[in-house]
Amino acid sequence: MLTRRSGAALRSRVSERTRAGVAVAAIVVLISGQGFRYLLGLRLYAVLCVAVIAAVAVCFPLSRRILRVPPVLWAYVAFAALGVTWSATRPVTALAVLVLVATTFLSVSIVGGLGPARFMEVLYRGLQVSVLGAVAFELFVTFVVGHAALPLSSDLARLAPSGTSVSSVRWSEDMLLRGGPIQGFVGNRNPTAAIALFAAIAALVMLWEGRVRRLDAIATLGTAVGVMLLTRSATVTAAALYVGVLMVAAFAIRRAPAHLRRAASVAIVAGTAAAVVLTVRFRWFVFGLLGRSPEGTHRTSIWKAVIHAAEHRPQGWGFVGYWPVWEQPYSGILNKSGLFATHAHNAFLDVWLQMGLCGLILLVFLVAQLGASAWRLVEASTPRSSSLPLGWTLLAAALLTEALTESRMLVEGGWFLLVALLVSSTRPTEVASARQVSVRAAAAPTPAGKPLASVGGLRLATPNPPPANEGWRDVSGLDSLGDDTRWRARSRRRGLVAQGEPSHATVHRSAPANVAAAGREATSAPVGGSAPLGANSAGAASHP
Repeated sequence: MLTRRSGAALRSRVSERTRAGVAVAAIVVLISGQGFRYLLGLRLYAVLCVAVIAAVAVCFPLSRRILRVPPVLWAYVAFAALGVTWSATRPVTALAVLVLVATTFLSVSIVGGLGPARFMEVLYRGLQVSVLGAVAFELFVTFVVGHAALPLSSDLARLAPSGTSVSSVRWSEDMLLRGGPIQGFVGNRNPTAAIALFAAIAALVMLWEGRVRRLDAIATLGTAVGVMLLTRSATVTAAALYVGVLMVAAFAIRRAPAHLRRAASVAIVAGTAAAVVLTVRFRWFVFGLLGRSPEGTHRTSIWKAVIHAAEHRPQGWGFVGYWPVWEQPYSGILNKSGLFATHAHNAFLDVWLQMGLCGLILLVFLVAQLGASAWRLVEASTPRSSSLPLGWTLLAAALLTEALTESRMLVEGGWFLLVALLVSSTRPTEVASARQVSVRAAAAPTPAGKPLASVGGLRLATPNPPPANEGWRDVSGLDSLGDDTRWRARSRRRGLVAQGEPSHATVHRSAPANVAAAGREATSAPVGGSAPLGANSAGAASHP
């Protein structure tokens, strides 16, 4: 039975640095899974995955609080498991569901154990390692191997049915000095470019929040942009453009008056829908600008074959993740399209094929909840708020844009990131990191934006609240977190605060307490979802 006491006792035996290291290792293995399979082969890769799962289970013990996630997530996983009963490939579906459950466990455990804010730092490190690994691999191929590199271990490509146009799979084309396209450690330019885009977004968030050194974030951002340019991925180029537009719009909304924010959000949704329609209508022109054929590099042939197979089985063919290309209907799709592929190159069509209409509806609800939760926090924030919700929104936008031409959102690192963003955006009250003090206090009515009071030398204030029913209760702590992280960054540079010293208090505006009670509760408030606070409250009161 899961108890808080047993979980706290186990966490106390594992250092924070060890937990962060295990989380980074798990992210790297999930994000760069294809590269590790090329390097180790399927069997050794499976051993590596089991080791990672065991390490996460030890460092991040489950609890009832961690398992409280949006019901649509459990419904999706449960429906995938139920599909074993009618699957056309039952052994493959059973194995794929086991992998899906394991990946979900990793994501929920790490985010729940670290808290959303600390997880963003760990995600940044994992993506940073993955991008640097891609660059290091291409440099090794260029200057050591000296020619195109083949995988050390064959993957699913050798299982392709006869009659499909399967070219020899190459790990790297040795195109670094020619300006690309490079394929990176994962052996595919589109996933490599997507990893670089995720890393760039995480670096921007860390830069805005002041959670890492400025040079660290800028160097990672520059490297990620360079990798994106060298991959020449049209999919990620389009995703980066959309993320850029969305980022500008989000900053504008944070500065807009509260009564105009909802209208601005509706305009963004309408603009996105219009952009999709115009892209489809004038695809010859748009794809030409990106240097691609209107068929999406032959993806339309695969999509037509997938739709034809999905229509013949409304309940789905059974969840499989990556396609077992030696089984029907997947071998038939490959023969019909004349191309080799291990997924549908569209996450939503792939779910329709594998899990039927019910699975597709669940995925749409899951994605909609993620987008709504993250964007609602952006709407309710101000220029002085934390940038974490904006980071969740931009990462979700990049992931979903990539899902229109790739299916990797459903497996490995893509599914891990989707679940992590969903859990983070639905737990905004846990945004404060484990080093921050949570003082559960709310003010008596005072003029908006005026100082509220001071508790032990802490200056507490209430910014202008948004209108009723705008999710103000759900975003408690976000504004003060933004002030806190920036104050800590400035203080560290001036030598006023040590790296691990706790910072000033974060005010949870939704707590029905008064200012006098805040001081009494400071010694018992939870710290970012971790162990109860003890001596840290004294350090918090030292804020100038």
